[in-house]
Amino acid sequence: MGSSSLSEDYRQCLERELRRGRAGVCGDPSLRAVLWQILVEDFDLHGALQDDALALLTDGLWGRADLAPALRGLARAFELLELAAVHLYLLPWRKEFTTIKTFSGGYVHVLKGALSEDLLIQSFQKMGYVRRDNHCLKVTALPPAHQLVQVALGCFALRLECEILGEVLAQLGTSVLPAEELLQARRASGDVASCVAWLQQRLAREEEPPPLPPRGSPAVFRAQLDLYRDLQDSDSDSDSEEASLYGGPSPGPGSPSLEPAYRPRPWQQSAKLWGPQGAACEPTEEAQALQEVSSPPCSPPYGALEEEEPEPEAFSFLSLRRELSRPGDLAAPKAPGSPSPQRAHGPIAEPAGYQVHSCLAPGALPARCCDTCRQLHTAHCAALPACRLGHELRALLGDAHQRLWLQRAEVDTLLCSSPGARP
Repeated sequence: MGSSSLSEDYRQCLERELRRGRAGVCGDPSLRAVLWQILVEDFDLHGALQDDALALLTDGLWGRADLAPALRGLARAFELLELAAVHLYLLPWRKEFTTIKTFSGGYVHVLKGALSEDLLIQSFQKMGYVRRDNHCLKVTALPPAHQLVQVALGCFALRLECEILGEVLAQLGTSVLPAEELLQARRASGDVASCVAWLQQRLAREEEPPPLPPRGSPAVFRAQLDLYRDLQDSDSDSDSEEASLYGGPSPGPGSPSLEPAYRPRPWQQSAKLWGPQGAACEPTEEAQALQEVSSPPCSPPYGALEEEEPEPEAFSFLSLRRELSRPGDLAAPKAPGSPSPQRAHGPIAEPAGYQVHSCLAPGALPARCCDTCRQLHTAHCAALPACRLGHELRALLGDAHQRLWLQRAEVDTLLCSSPGARP
């Protein structure tokens, strides 16, 4: 299926939804499945669609410590760009869609949080927008209809590409790796499995990951953001359930519903859902304790895209103790005068407590945990190559998980150094 055939199918999908009273991004499951499969097998389709995929993905992922939330932010940005092109195609008479304020909520929080200003301006220029001043983009001459459809289709393909890359990270079992390696593996592979295998081999022979270039962490995006109004107005409406992407629409084909059709795939949930081999984690005691300390239970696989898991408000030693519980760990305190419990098979050997390695500076979070050395390390610790040779090494994904293990090590250190510590 060529790009012209895809464009025609995409156009028919948009117009079919408009007849149903809705003007929004493409949500047709059949077209999504077809385009997903073509993109998985042939990354070069992006070139035929002229969507600047490599430049946009490299810009959005470069320097990100964790690629999973960066991909979620990029998918949201591409969805908003697609929506802008769809509005100009379906509703060209709506004057509010011909002006974009670069200080609006959607532009500041979603677009600039994921992509650089230069690439954003280039993307909007394809839709006919030109910069009027430092605060406004305006359509002076509406592009041909087929060009707007092509731009919207390209943004749709970029959204699906973010899903494909996220599926690769989910099966890989980690989202902490350089962006250039992920994109190189994606371009050189014909399916998700071969891409995962390529990355596994690369990570296995990599003794020490290169340092990440400086880059700020992506913002937490709200679902309901307006691209055409002031930042203050859109922020005040974002907490209302009635607020849509462009304010409160009235019913009818002249002002159809603008609810986004994008539904996230399972990979877009928290990285804690994925185990070392990419499969969904079983509800182990450690995961349950981590949920109690850091966040509410995980959302269903097709939950909301935009909400990040909340950080723990307060550290609970009761929850930490449940997470640390192992056979032979902290025994319940005896009542005064009660007889000592009898051990049928002699004393139970207790594992050594976890310690913070010297590579971890004060205030830094660990990225690796060696269960053999019982030490926590940063991602670039010089001692990691030795731990990779036969040791049980695990990756600590997410700030909440890393904080929990850091607190565990601190508790172990306190227990070992306290006057009543057991030998």
